[in-house]
Amino acid sequence: MVQLYGIKLIDEARFIEIKGLLCSALPESTAKKASRFRFNAGAQRQLLGELMVRAILCNKFHFQNSEVSFDYHSDGKPYLSGSENTHFNISHSGDWVVCAFSSLPVGVDVEKIRRVNFDIARRFFSAEETYQLFSLPENKQTGFFFDLWTLKESYLKALGTGLTKSLGSFTVHHNGDDILLYDGTRKMEVNLKKFMPDKNHKLAVCSFEPEFAQPFEELCIDDLLNMINS
Repeated sequence: MVQLYGIKLIDEARFIEIKGLLCSALPESTAKKASRFRFNAGAQRQLLGELMVRAILCNKFHFQNSEVSFDYHSDGKPYLSGSENTHFNISHSGDWVVCAFSSLPVGVDVEKIRRVNFDIARRFFSAEETYQLFSLPENKQTGFFFDLWTLKESYLKALGTGLTKSLGSFTVHHNGDDILLYDGTRKMEVNLKKFMPDKNHKLAVCSFEPEFAQPFEELCIDDLLNMINS
């Protein structure tokens, strides 16, 4: 079953106060990566992303934090060393850091809804998607743009191809409540779900596993620290 978790960024003063505590639960290499960010929000996303993955692995999958080690695919996507049946993916944008877990490859993407240059759709979406987008009333186009963008990104992340595969080479098709994906003319056997964690963000998950836990589970910083230390 696909399990989805999310945490909202904490305020900057609290983050600065507990940054050392967060780093103490993570490898030194992660703390060094976080220290390279110019702004605290970037550092916080880096730390919370790995901390959340480790907390879920410890609490839900019964790993020990000291035993958790990550390797990286050629596209930079991390995976759990020595475990072929535990897949995860992380995404962050705006106020949210999210992660998805599955026994099969999984991709997740969250995006803050913001003003859109619709030339991006004309350049990167398929002809059908572009037609769907511009057939909508103007007040619905931005929301649908981010539906498509997160669904397409989640598919690429599930595949592990990154942007080596053209965004326009496959099409997300909405059929009532079902979301289908066609790579060229071939219907792909993937499962897509979209969520809205709040009114300012869009979230999508793509998995090769059909069962999804509903809805996604929102965690807080104390949850993560308790889970990783339990």
